[in-house]
Amino acid sequence: MKNMPLNSDILALLYKNKELSVHELIYHLAIGKSEEAIFKKMLKAMSVDKLIKLSQDGIVGLVEQLQLCEFHSSKDGHGGIAVDIESKQQINISHDKDLYAIDGDQVAVAVDNIDKHGAVNGYIVNIIKHKLEKIVGRIEQYKNKYYLISDNEKISLYPVMIDELSSLNLSPNKIYSTLVTHYPEKGQSYFIVKMLQELGEVGDDAVFVEKVLVESNAPTVFSQATQRYVDGLAETVNERDLSTRQDLRKIPFITIDGEDARDFDDAVYCEINPDKSFTLSVAIADVAHYVKHESDLDMDAYARSTSIYFPRRVVPMLPEKLSNGLCSLNPHVDRLVMVCHMEISADGEIVDYAVDNAVIYSHHRLTYTRVQRFLEGHEEVPLDIHPNIKALYLVYQALLKSRHRRGAIDFEGSEPYFQFDEMGNVSNLAARERKDAHRLIEECMLAANVSVANFLTEHNHTTLYRNHDRPNEKKFTALKDYLNSIAVAFDVTQESVTPKDYQMLVERIKDLPNSAVIQQTILRSMQLAEYAPKSIGHFGLAYEKYLHFTSPIRRYPDLLVHRACKAILEHRTYGYMNSIEAMSEQVSFCERRAETLGRKVDAYYKCKFASQHIGSQFAGVINTVVSFGLFVSIPELLIDGLVHITELGGDYFIFDEKNHSLTGKQNGFKYVAGQSVTILIANVNMDKLFIDLELVKE
Repeated sequence: MKNMPLNSDILALLYKNKELSVHELIYHLAIGKSEEAIFKKMLKAMSVDKLIKLSQDGIVGLVEQLQLCEFHSSKDGHGGIAVDIESKQQINISHDKDLYAIDGDQVAVAVDNIDKHGAVNGYIVNIIKHKLEKIVGRIEQYKNKYYLISDNEKISLYPVMIDELSSLNLSPNKIYSTLVTHYPEKGQSYFIVKMLQELGEVGDDAVFVEKVLVESNAPTVFSQATQRYVDGLAETVNERDLSTRQDLRKIPFITIDGEDARDFDDAVYCEINPDKSFTLSVAIADVAHYVKHESDLDMDAYARSTSIYFPRRVVPMLPEKLSNGLCSLNPHVDRLVMVCHMEISADGEIVDYAVDNAVIYSHHRLTYTRVQRFLEGHEEVPLDIHPNIKALYLVYQALLKSRHRRGAIDFEGSEPYFQFDEMGNVSNLAARERKDAHRLIEECMLAANVSVANFLTEHNHTTLYRNHDRPNEKKFTALKDYLNSIAVAFDVTQESVTPKDYQMLVERIKDLPNSAVIQQTILRSMQLAEYAPKSIGHFGLAYEKYLHFTSPIRRYPDLLVHRACKAILEHRTYGYMNSIEAMSEQVSFCERRAETLGRKVDAYYKCKFASQHIGSQFAGVINTVVSFGLFVSIPELLIDGLVHITELGGDYFIFDEKNHSLTGKQNGFKYVAGQSVTILIANVNMDKLFIDLELVKE
């Protein structure tokens, strides 16, 4: 028997179609003849539970005003907000009406009322699908029962009891992963879990990383079928795969990456033409050649959709034999690629492009540091690639001029990275600056991405675009209010604002003492970029159309783009395994998950680093003012912490959200975003990943 659809699958269909007959549901959900009777019983059960309306003539519809939502609990789990999956409407759910829903659950919600302030209130009718499947934590024993103690504040309202059969040989100094077998409900308001595995010792860095991966359900092990396929691959490129490809092996392509890079997606080559224009070729690893459509490997890659990067660990989208081997453009070996050739004018405009399958032989593996030193005249590189690097630098300068003419936003700043000692402890948090060598490669990749976007649009082929919408009204208004509060002019409206306006703003504030805080606020006013089958352009980059083509080793959308390009070259259409809308949701979800996990692990290491400085004083800058205190950045350490409002003195402080300030009612002392302060690191909470700061009175 095939797997029956979930309640959520049925509700999602009804949400889009309002009403469907039983036979239409059977068709859409691919229910087999042998399963029809069971499916009809399932519909009757959903009707009894008041999830659906089921008429006598076999018409199925949603219960009046029932909305399919994702539940976001409050910090302590007492009630929360249900967000309509389609309309994004927010519905307030009080604790007595949340039906014991857990953060992230998919729920059916009915609207109760709309209060005088316009807030929508409702109640959960049914929990459709639990998101939380696994809980990780340490063990505590109380009255002959074992409990799991998790640092997940969202479930702290309910005890986590360990199945008696799982409670043998447990240690309080270990971290365990568990599977939820019972969720809180009326009369049994607790979790029951069974043991899955011991992860390791409490306080171990690697165990923490494993913990966040387990809790997120992010896949970390490839299927056996995938491993068998990968094990069977040759170590080198097969000669038979070269016959239909452009042979570019004599062209001195090079790779330029960081010192610690192990997988090389891209190689570049540039020539200067007699008319001072450029021919730029960007070769990208041909991952699609090895990851076949709907193969086991493809399913595994799709489930991950992106590589996840942590300090000292990577969870790759593809097995290492591919990501660091056959698909990596390592030097001095033949590699299969997709190449984008671009003709670029002397003033940086892309005037022509072509996409093709090719084979290259990377002549050198260079680092950003080495190329930067060469550009500055401090280091030599092999003579045979001098013309290539000089041409790449000149085309970069031309593309940069084009960027400025478009008005693309270019945030200055540096990327922080952790440094570790020989024992694996965080020794420092340093800033990795973006210099010309980094920007050179970045501009080449942008040029290839926008060229391929135009190529697919030109051939009217469905694909996943990388969209970046203009700022919404709420965020834009908040930004203007903040800029007004610090006397920075920004005289444009939300309807008329352009990327160039933002870029001019960034230029104006870059020399101010609190520029880092202002830039952070500007960034928060922007929308998040996302994948979608319909292009709306990229606001930040000022492109009408844009997509991701250049990193198929670590991003699934890029792999889909490669397959679409190949289909065009072969005069056919690429057929996606699922609807393109469903695939855009999957890859966007995985991207957000990877970013969330990355931030959580970074927060862990920042706390470990900060714990080495407890009791020490530092110069700080207030980056955010909230009702309960001040978030302060410490530039010297590249970390943030909180000064709680109770630490500001005996006065009563009034929070001004519009002007981002806290003002003492009696003494009138004012704290504002961007203000310089002296702080002391008072405490580090490793369970909640929080750094407590105290103000030092001067």
